[in-house]
Amino acid sequence: MKLHRHIQRAQRAAYTLIEVLAAACIISIGTTAMVSLSSTLMLQEELANRVAITRNYQENTVRLWQLGLSSVQITALMPSLAQNTILQQAMFNNPVLVENGLTTVNGVVMETALCTAIVNLSQNPSSKAAGASFTLTAYRPRLVTDLRSAPP
Repeated sequence: MKLHRHIQRAQRAAYTLIEVLAAACIISIGTTAMVSLSSTLMLQEELANRVAITRNYQENTVRLWQLGLSSVQITALMPSLAQNTILQQAMFNNPVLVENGLTTVNGVVMETALCTAIVNLSQNPSSKAAGASFTLTAYRPRLVTDLRSAPP
């Protein structure tokens, strides 16, 4: 009698093959989802890093222009994409700074410039794929040259 009860308890405590297979399916689905999420997060982190590098380069270009440097001087000062592999991987091409004239802001005549940069979206470092372009508008006060007399 005791042996019969012991066998019944052992049968109730054991798992069936269907329960084990169902648990294995649930674990495999969860593992697949985690791997997929992990790879997506890595791609997003890489893209965010490229955007940050491109925006930093673009902002530094604009800051130099706001300090009064010309486009030629800025090009000479900023690192070249041809000589920097990190910039080559992050940017689709060199940011373009275009001076587009004068505007009046609150009664002050300001020079304006547009700096456009494009991020490289390619996952392969040896190829390039253009992302959306971002244009940054910059202003600087017009340098007053009328107040000084011309040198003799």
